[in-house]
Amino acid sequence: MSHPIYILLFFLCFFNISKAQGVFKIDEGKDKFDLSFQSVNDLVVVPIEINGVELSFLLDTGVDSSIIFSLEEKDSLNIKNASDILLRGWGEGEAITAIKSTGNSVRLGNASHSNFTVYIVYDHQISLSNRLGLPIHGIIGYDFFKDFVVEFNYPKERLVAYNSNSYKYDKCKRCDDFDLVFYKNKPFIKVLVSIENKESIPMDLLIDSGSGDALWFFENPDLGINIPNENFDDFLGFGMGGSVYGKRARINNLKLGKFKLDGVTASFPDTLYFAGVTTYKSRNGSLGSQVLKRFTSTFDYKNKILRLKPNKNFSDPFEYDMSGIVLAHEGYTVVKDFENNSSPVFSETEDEFQGVVVYKSYSKVKFKLEPQYVIAEIRPNSPAALAGLQIGDLVETINKKPAYNYNLSQINKMFSSEEGKTVKLKIKRNGVSLNIQFKLKRVL
Repeated sequence: MSHPIYILLFFLCFFNISKAQGVFKIDEGKDKFDLSFQSVNDLVVVPIEINGVELSFLLDTGVDSSIIFSLEEKDSLNIKNASDILLRGWGEGEAITAIKSTGNSVRLGNASHSNFTVYIVYDHQISLSNRLGLPIHGIIGYDFFKDFVVEFNYPKERLVAYNSNSYKYDKCKRCDDFDLVFYKNKPFIKVLVSIENKESIPMDLLIDSGSGDALWFFENPDLGINIPNENFDDFLGFGMGGSVYGKRARINNLKLGKFKLDGVTASFPDTLYFAGVTTYKSRNGSLGSQVLKRFTSTFDYKNKILRLKPNKNFSDPFEYDMSGIVLAHEGYTVVKDFENNSSPVFSETEDEFQGVVVYKSYSKVKFKLEPQYVIAEIRPNSPAALAGLQIGDLVETINKKPAYNYNLSQINKMFSSEEGKTVKLKIKRNGVSLNIQFKLKRVL
């Protein structure tokens, strides 16, 4: 079941930037390579190596430059040719000072780049690792997509990158091919949207695989893009400029060529969050991973084509989180455990004072660091809020099992799984443990 939890937004404005030349090349002159990725809240996370250092990046069609935003020391990557620059993105914050670095060596899968440009932000406020529950060091988009035809298989968590000069399209009756329009190296697609009583509004949407939602719309009454009467206020995402808030609702349907998706979840960000961010003048919003994951999608930037083929996720319903909670990873807790695959070993000895036989355990005990989760956001009037949960509560157990038994993606799926299901939490607040329970409730 789909579970849009929050969005990752990096719609950036760059000042005084000149793009460095260079391309990714597949090893040994081959025509393609496969790469496993990790799907975290339906966002694509790939391993990448920069100047010999292994990192994890989001692979995002919605960005035109590569950014590192979670490093401790400036010299940890042995960065080349550094100079200061300004970045701006969605959210409440001001423009951010970053470092532009050119001439870097990069490897992604079986492809390498010897003159790579990256922007490095030393600001913990835009770290996304705690929101995803695993290390995320940066984000890459156009710099990778421009050199390949990239095919995503979400159910198998694999992508294939083909040499764009030799790629041939197969005949495919179940597929539909779309012409893409590019603005500042970001792909846009034309769709038809039905909102309440307004039928088939034509829209231009940014294809943004770095968004964990299905759709974002910019309200525009002149075009019939109005917020549906049934909506609720919510935290929408975390961007370069900070947190983004707005309203969530549902639309009647989304038409992508010959494909139709009904009851799609849609978010309407407050206008103040994208004030001053330059974007495509015809843009009406974004199409995110909650839609993309329902297709095998093939991005061909060179020929400005997107091919979509429905996969096994196509008919899954679109659902919002039914708890009202956004969790974040915050630190670790020490857990005592016995060595795996071994039973306690006992030794028989005689007590020198009592003259009786006693048994002493010689089993090995180990200590592990396990993740801790805190409530980072809570939706007003949600089941969790009405039950008394608060931002900052530390979640110790979920349905009587330690919270660290789950990763954030598993918890998010659990919280959007079944209306009426009871969730029992043990939380710690100001050093005091509390037991709180509530029932999941479908929002719209």
